[in-house]
Amino acid sequence: KFKLDPYSRCMFARCMFAFCNRRRTSIKILQWDGSGFWILMKRLDKDSFHWPDTPDELQKVTLKEMHWLCDGLSLTPKGAFEERHPKIVV
Repeated sequence: KFKLDPYSRCMFARCMFAFCNRRRTSIKILQWDGSGFWILMKRLDKDSFHWPDTPDELQKVTLKEMHWLCDGLSLTPKGAFEERHPKIVV
């Protein structure tokens, strides 16, 4: 549907694809490591994940934001510093 390549590399690391079920009680992460796929899954016994409300759209997130989602936080938790990437000039 999204026409993405799970075998691709993203910038400096391999791409990870995350999916959430409708009830938002489980997250699955798919990653190709060069010889096979890894599937990581986290299922909650209580509550639900603060997953974005855009089921038909893609959203790129940083590794830090993925950790936030897996820890039960939203993608924009209050008090979090904005991630910056300074340019290196030689």
